[in-house]
Amino acid sequence: MSEQETQVQKLIRLKRFEQPRDGYFEDFLKEFQSRRDGEVASRPSTFSAASRVSDLFRGMTSGKWVFGAGVAYAALLVIVLSWPEGPEARPDASRQPIIFEPKQPIKKPVNPQKTPVPNPGP
Repeated sequence: MSEQETQVQKLIRLKRFEQPRDGYFEDFLKEFQSRRDGEVASRPSTFSAASRVSDLFRGMTSGKWVFGAGVAYAALLVIVLSWPEGPEARPDASRQPIIFEPKQPIKKPVNPQKTPVPNPGP
């Protein structure tokens, strides 16, 4: 064994019995949460929303992509269908609809009476 390997083994033997102080993990959790909350509060809201969306799509499999694309398509369809119509599509109040009123009464067409044809038997 080399000199370096023996020093590493001695160091590992010494560190094996070390333990963190009481309450270390609880304090770590509180400190981590306060740092995380501080970072979230300092970022702009658009960045936060974009990071959440990217986190949502990060672990997606192909089935989830299909579902996500379907939701996006449905949202786009709702937006397009609820989009207000332009000014050219609005009816003009100054224009009146054309109403056809004949001057003479319409005569019924004369159709010859159809006589039933007897059904020859077998």
